[in-house]
This record gives sequence, C-alpha cells and structure tokens, in this order.
Amino acid sequence: MTAFTESVVEQAAHAWLESLGWRVTHGLDIAPGEAGAERADYAQVVLEGRLRDALARLNPALPPEALEDAFRRLTRPEGAEVSARNRAVHGLLVEGVTVDYCAADREIRGAQARALDFDEPTHNDWLAVNQFTVSESKHALWHRLLGRLVSEYGRLCHTGIGATRGAGAAGGG
Repeated sequence: MTAFTESVVEQAAHAWLESLGWRVTHGLDIAPGEAGAERADYAQVVLEGRLRDALARLNPALPPEALEDAFRRLTRPEGAEVSARNRAVHGLLVEGVTVDYCAADREIRGAQARALDFDEPTHNDWLAVNQFTVSESKHALWHRLLGRLVSEYGRLCHTGIGATRGAGAAGGG
C-alpha cells in the first residue's frame, strides 16, 4: 500500500486548481523582500494589489473614492470576534460591498462594488499560494494551500455556475 503524504495531497490539489484555471505559486515567490513580493510583511494576509486590481477591473464605473471605501471595508471588517469578521467578509464577497459616492453631478449615489465576478468566473484572478506564511505576535503559521478566495468560489469557477451566490440567491454582479 502506498503511503499518502502531505506533499502528495498538495501536488494533487495544485494540479486540480491549475486545471480549473487557477495560478499556483509558492509563498516564497511573493514573500516580503523578494523580487515578486506582493505584501509588505508577514502579518499582511491580504494581497492588497490583487484586491485593488479586482475592484478596479470589476467596477469600472465607480470613482476611486468608492473603490477605496470597498477596499477598506473588505480589509477591515466589522465584528468583535474573528468568526464575526469572517462572516462579514464572506457576505461582502458574495453580495458585494455597498458604497456611496459623490457623482459628477454632485448627487450622492450608491452602488454594490464587486470583488468577484460570479457571472464570468474567468474574469477573476484565481491564485492558490503554497506555503503562505503568516506571522502574528511572534507566532508563525503556515498554510499549505491558501487560496486567495475561499473554496466556495473555486467551486463556482470549475462548475460554471456563474450566477449562483451564497444560499442560492441569483443575480448579476
């Protein structure tokens, strides 16, 4: 009987995600201080450049201040406990981030800023990071596979369910 090792599972997961259109990279390739760094330090868990790019790409009609508000709400969610903040971010990813902004005609407008395109999953920037190190209060945590987006959205990508959201609500993004 062949032993099932952690590396075998990782390699299978990487191959599966790549076959679905995800880019797979190693954490060291995007680590702070490296040529391809995508975060300032090991405490940063959000790849801010990618999130800002997604907001701008998926919401071209929104002004910069609305995109910045959406970014702020996604990266600093409300909630006293981690579980509450996780639920808040999940809701923002699924339903969009409600933003208000001053339009050119000086009217206050509201919109839903999207960080994910559910209608066309191929428009998303799918990234799985192997060995993504997070340091918090002198404790380092290693995440074998840290998808930039949660597995629910990966499922959407490979099943082609473009308009399905959350618990079955449908709609455009």
